Amino acid sequence: MMPLPSVFTIILNYNNYSDTKKTIESVLSLDYGTNSVLLVENSTDPVVIRKMRSQFPALEILENEKNLGYAGGNNKGIQEAIARCADYIFLLNNDVILENDVLRKCVNAMEMSHDCAACQPQIAFLKNPDKTWSAGTQLFFGYPRLFLKGTKLQRDGIKKSPYGLVGCAILFRTSAIERIGLLDESFYLLQEETDWCIRAKKMGYSLNIVSDAVVYHKISATIGLFSKIYLYYVGRNWLLVGKKNFHPVYYVYILATELFLRFPYYVFQLAKTGQIQLAKYYLKGIKDGIFGISGEAKISAIS
Repeated sequence: MMPLPSVFTIILNYNNYSDTKKTIESVLSLDYGTNSVLLVENSTDPVVIRKMRSQFPALEILENEKNLGYAGGNNKGIQEAIARCADYIFLLNNDVILENDVLRKCVNAMEMSHDCAACQPQIAFLKNPDKTWSAGTQLFFGYPRLFLKGTKLQRDGIKKSPYGLVGCAILFRTSAIERIGLLDESFYLLQEETDWCIRAKKMGYSLNIVSDAVVYHKISATIGLFSKIYLYYVGRNWLLVGKKNFHPVYYVYILATELFLRFPYYVFQLAKTGQIQLAKYYLKGIKDGIFGISGEAKISAIS
């Protein structure tokens, strides 16, 4: 029998012990023999890191000197995987639980499709496991919306993604990353995987959804849904992606949808929960996106 392709699984953590612990335990129970696991610590709380080392003494942990964001933290792990000649790199958020055959099914799907740069399992809601959270993304009024969100979970084989993949669970072909490049660290947080998928498709690669492989996602366990951080980066980064990757005419279109569709949507959602004052973070993100301001933002300085 041919040996199994080697996989390097990277779990990125930022000051979240309880959810990350469950994700690590889930990964360690996978039914895939040639899987090396690396915890990349963006955590700034030394207590979290000490608890991780105590709970998982055999686990390899890479400590960053500071929080490098999603792209920066994961890139450290990706570079380590490349150095160790892994065939595939599996990026995971620290708030997911995996069915134990997920990695095997995703690797098998990649082995059958050599033009595929990356794939993702089907992502279900952790609290509502019969409902899909994401089967990739689909462009909707100029924005990559979660595809099939809220629909009944259907395990119906391998499919092409309508547009891109979501970053909470992606299996990359290492040779594709070497050709396409790392995640763009200028985004810091959110939309890095979308930018990478756009670059992959421009180079002729395909992106697949493995719907028979299922991961359950807690959703925004670390940064929080509608938090200041989330609102700023979700407002800014799609505009940065558009400015980087699209024709100026199409960029004007996505800017218009940002201002007249998505911004009013977030204002409405915040108003419903009595947090309308947080809309300024989204608006600041839009402003910075228009002016091309990237990197880590000083959220506390926004007034």
